[in-house]
Amino acid sequence: MNSNRQTASFAKPGIGKTGLRKPHLGKTDRHSGQNARRRLPIWGVIAGNGVMATSFWLLGAGGMLAKLVLLLFWVLMVAGSLRTIRLGPGLLTGLLILAGVIGLIMFGNSTGGGGDEKIRLIGNLMMVPVGLVAGAVIGRDCLRILMPAMLFYLILSSSFYLTHEGARLNHAFLFLGFFALCSVCKFGHRRWLMMATAGAVFLSQTRIAVIAMLINAIGLIRFSRAMTWIAGLILVGIVAGGVMAYLPRLVMTHDSGRLAFWKMFAEIWRDGSDGQRWLGFGAGSVEEILSQTASFGSFGALHNDHFRILFETGIVGALLWGTGWAVVISMVRQTRLAVCILLSVFVTMITDNSLNYGHYLICCAIAAGISAQEGKNGEPVRND
Repeated sequence: MNSNRQTASFAKPGIGKTGLRKPHLGKTDRHSGQNARRRLPIWGVIAGNGVMATSFWLLGAGGMLAKLVLLLFWVLMVAGSLRTIRLGPGLLTGLLILAGVIGLIMFGNSTGGGGDEKIRLIGNLMMVPVGLVAGAVIGRDCLRILMPAMLFYLILSSSFYLTHEGARLNHAFLFLGFFALCSVCKFGHRRWLMMATAGAVFLSQTRIAVIAMLINAIGLIRFSRAMTWIAGLILVGIVAGGVMAYLPRLVMTHDSGRLAFWKMFAEIWRDGSDGQRWLGFGAGSVEEILSQTASFGSFGALHNDHFRILFETGIVGALLWGTGWAVVISMVRQTRLAVCILLSVFVTMITDNSLNYGHYLICCAIAAGISAQEGKNGEPVRND
């Protein structure tokens, strides 16, 4: 499927050279600036867009089948490029950590929702690793497959809905994922598309999404230029004024109910047995407990993925989870944009349920993989 893709290797985190080594340098495409290489045939791109469009359409059916189609497609894409991947210490460490988490979920406590919830959680956890590898080994063909279908879906399905805090645009995290993809694009006028997407994220009035988008944007800014600071300060002033006037929810302070639920689950975890504290209460246990509360219909989830991992997989799972994030970020540490994209995902998990947003995760991971492999502005990552 992708037998002629560039080779990506993953170095040991924290030691020596960059986490994703630069590809072999050949002739340069004068239009795109990237290394000349054979690309996916047009029928492959069209077929990929069809699969992605199907996964978006299935979101209306509840999301589980949509994520299954999404994950299976990109797993197959990565499988077609396996021989181009060098299994370095960094990648091997990441795979061992992922295997450890999966084993803990499969064979750990089963007080939650049983086998279905275990499979669901494992699938969610695989989105970032699969997307990161896909972006690194397949490259910009990922954008040709994913972005057209995603843009078409966002245009057709986006709408405002009324709340007691004003009108909000839906699909905040899909727009956030699309912004991450735009940040590694090379086509002309991409800045206009990025600004439109950023506007959509602001209109969603989802504060953590706005914060994550700004973290992503930091990876694109050249702070060494004086004009950047001048224009940036002016832009910040304009945006701040617009937010205060038209998007009040972004600056409101109110009790969303999160703290009360976090406190409740902290007490349950503290009062659990030693086995539950170390190995967790089991996949799906959060939703099972919440379903017994009167606020389940409006709240629905814990809104903190890091706490959820601790509760469902215990201290052992939380340690593997934190170590895994450290390894992944270390592997792309030579490219600021890739680091910022992954950090933005990590931040959204503090107050939201990002693990459930498969399309958002895969978009950000693919963008980080592309950025890490090619380096900032499309230039190969230096190893010296």
